[in-house]
Amino acid sequence: MRRQITPYTVIFAVAAFAVVAGVVYSLFPKSVTSETVISGNGKNAHGQLANYSTSGTSSRIDIPEKVSQVVAGFDHSLALTENGTVYAWGDNTYGQVGINSAKGIVSGPQKIAGLPPITAISAGFRHSLALDSDGNVWVWGNNIAGQLGTGDRADLRKPTQISLPGKVTSITAGHRFSLVTLADEKVYGWGAKCEKDTKRTFAELMQLIGQSATGISYYVDANADPSSSDTQELCEFQGFVAVSSLTPIEIPELAGSTQIVAGFGHVLALQADGTVKSKGCNAYGQLGYPTADIVPAETIPGLSGIVELATSTRHSMALDSDGKVWAWGADNSGQLGKNLGNLEGVFEPEVVAGLPVITSIAAGHDFSLALDEEGRVWAWGVNKNSQTPGIETTEYNSTPKLTSISDENNIVAGGAFVLAY
Repeated sequence: MRRQITPYTVIFAVAAFAVVAGVVYSLFPKSVTSETVISGNGKNAHGQLANYSTSGTSSRIDIPEKVSQVVAGFDHSLALTENGTVYAWGDNTYGQVGINSAKGIVSGPQKIAGLPPITAISAGFRHSLALDSDGNVWVWGNNIAGQLGTGDRADLRKPTQISLPGKVTSITAGHRFSLVTLADEKVYGWGAKCEKDTKRTFAELMQLIGQSATGISYYVDANADPSSSDTQELCEFQGFVAVSSLTPIEIPELAGSTQIVAGFGHVLALQADGTVKSKGCNAYGQLGYPTADIVPAETIPGLSGIVELATSTRHSMALDSDGKVWAWGADNSGQLGKNLGNLEGVFEPEVVAGLPVITSIAAGHDFSLALDEEGRVWAWGVNKNSQTPGIETTEYNSTPKLTSISDENNIVAGGAFVLAY
């Protein structure tokens, strides 16, 4: 019998807090009896590992209460407890931790005030979403492109409820856009709306960028400063291919999807029959089509029996019912397990070789994770931040390697960090 795995889930402790040097919102753990221990590995410059500091590349955290879900953004994370409470930590530059504080770093879990009982959470690049038990959506964090759906571009440092045309059943946060599914199976989205959105065609954007469609990494860089003029152009590019609105608008072609995951400028949607639709930017083949042009939502050829999806900035993954992992998109850092070493990418899904039967998958910024039936974690792609313990720290690994993370049920991939329990 397969282990039941919930991707992007992890458990953290409640902690007290103090302000340190006006920069780091440092939280000090209480002495508690643990129910769960989680491991964190990788980059910790923004407190991503929740070890009450911004140093080290690994952490062990003792958890006093049960958590039903955890999600990771690029440099921040959210944890949802079984009683509907939300905790957050990590980068808080734009308020994405949601504790109504201007402190840039929250280095340990902090309870978010002002929320009703929550049933689901999602973390985008620098913004956060929460779904309450009545089907309402709450938002906070960066809003430069309208990804909060409030009708303006003002960042929010504490949760705010937004208006939607019906009861929501699922939420998804992408890079600078958001998606929700309603009880009637309709899908709505918002964000990726630039102040000067000229709606350029793909060809015009390629001419503007001055590079081929397969070499636009600078414009698809998740580390880009959202206040820069270059990122404004990037936002325009993303907005044209995904969704472009300051308020929720319907996306009819995604209606009826059973799982939706959002990347940098693209979306994958699992269908009830095990096929997958994708929509948005396909510069690296991340949509799974043999064209670098913009693609509306269509079924990806060659995929069937899919049970789980994962995506990140410029590559995509799928897990099928036989436990095989499929990957496509950019492979500049080995994230597809093919050692191509460039951004030309793979435009059609291919099985990742060298893996046993897999039960869950996760995708970080240019790296990939897979959890097998024995609770072991496999990794490939970028590893320069030591996010995959037990594997030599290097620029990247071109094929799947077994990490020292074992006996786990859940894996989480952030921008450059990994959480497991």
